[in-house]
Amino acid sequence: MCYRVDCRQCGKYTWGGCGKHLSTLYASIDVGKHCMCRSWPGVVIPSTTNATNNNNNQQPATPVSGNQQSS
Repeated sequence: MCYRVDCRQCGKYTWGGCGKHLSTLYASIDVGKHCMCRSWPGVVIPSTTNATNNNNNQQPATPVSGNQQSS
């Protein structure tokens, strides 16, 4: 069985045990409190940078037009 452990390097939560229950353990820890000093085998770790970058790179649906005057 896997269990939560305090990391001695960063102070966040890491894991101990067999490694077969890591997805459940990872999900039980609050966002931002996971230790990344050790890998989490079998766990798909969501990337917050990709979600942020995708939102910032969206183009407006319609072109922005200023006070353009025709000559």
